[in-house]
Amino acid sequence: MSAVRDRVRNAPLPGEAEAAARSWPVVEAALAERASAGATRRGTPPRRLAIRLAVVTILVAVVLAAILSPAGAAVGHWIGDRFEDGHQRETPAFAALPPGGSVLAISRAGAYAIHPNGNTQGLGDFSEAGWSPHGEHVVGVSGRRLIAVDPLGTVKWTLVRRGVHHPAWSTRLGFAVAYLQDRALRVVDGTGDPATDRAIRGSAAPVTPAWRPRSDRVLAYITLGGAVEAVDVTTRATLWTAAIPGAPSGLAWSGDGRRLVALAPHSLTVLDRAGQVLRTIPLPGAARDFVLHPSGERAAVVVGGRVLNVPLSGEQPTPLFQGNVDGLAWSADGRHLLLGWRDTGQWLLLGPGNRIRALDDVSRELGSAGGFPRVAGWCCQG
Repeated sequence: MSAVRDRVRNAPLPGEAEAAARSWPVVEAALAERASAGATRRGTPPRRLAIRLAVVTILVAVVLAAILSPAGAAVGHWIGDRFEDGHQRETPAFAALPPGGSVLAISRAGAYAIHPNGNTQGLGDFSEAGWSPHGEHVVGVSGRRLIAVDPLGTVKWTLVRRGVHHPAWSTRLGFAVAYLQDRALRVVDGTGDPATDRAIRGSAAPVTPAWRPRSDRVLAYITLGGAVEAVDVTTRATLWTAAIPGAPSGLAWSGDGRRLVALAPHSLTVLDRAGQVLRTIPLPGAARDFVLHPSGERAAVVVGGRVLNVPLSGEQPTPLFQGNVDGLAWSADGRHLLLGWRDTGQWLLLGPGNRIRALDDVSRELGSAGGFPRVAGWCCQG
């Protein structure tokens, strides 16, 4: 890396030679005239005069480079920035997000939609929230209420139920929303009509259910006994049940709906769409969170105080990041992994080639009273 920096630093600037050729005769003539006049008036010794001329020449050359070259212009902006009166508006931290969708964040103050241009929008005092399939709505939990809002925070409907938690919007046309009420798995139509609210199962573990991609009917959830079960929410029929080692704490389908991945405290289990276990991948520590890559070929898993890249083929996991992570999400194109680094109050954007970009002061951007905002989702390209 240092060799690359040295090459860049020592390389000639674009247009540098041409700029010098055009400007030097004028500068040389002006300096000669000024030096001659000064020597005549004050009798300055030739050696001292030569030193002064050399210093002035260097300063003028630097100024010309700053004015006439693109890199010099950047230096000029750097100097200007340092000597401004301090009232310039800072670039929002979230403006560093790449195009292609909006991020969902949750803090003690509620949920926010964060757009790539740096703009933020409060959505409500939600303790949990998730996107609809095309990012047109967010479903959230606020006390005893299940609430749907648009990306501007406008409430579309409210369903009042005691003990609601872990909502999930269906993934085809958004015709249904699954949620848990205490230990029961329930589903309501995407319009929030209370007449459509119905119980699907009576004993579900406190894990967000997972809709099969491009489906408003097939839903996977974790039973209280620790098994994974897929149901048809229209007929309430059980499609399949699979035993999973450990107590699963997370579920996610691959984008093509061909595989379902369950996270347990010390393993990832990969199932096919019929519920057959393809493989169980051991993890080197206690797992807390995970997100599938859009390709469905690997997952980013929070294990202890680090994030690992875990291929679903069973190959050896590799480290992605070391630190106390609170929430993570892949961009829709799979090129960036966004994670919250609570220790430093930053969000980090991990990109191609192991590049890392820090988004500073994210708590301040959303209001310091809310504390550190957890990354809760990233939706949707286009």
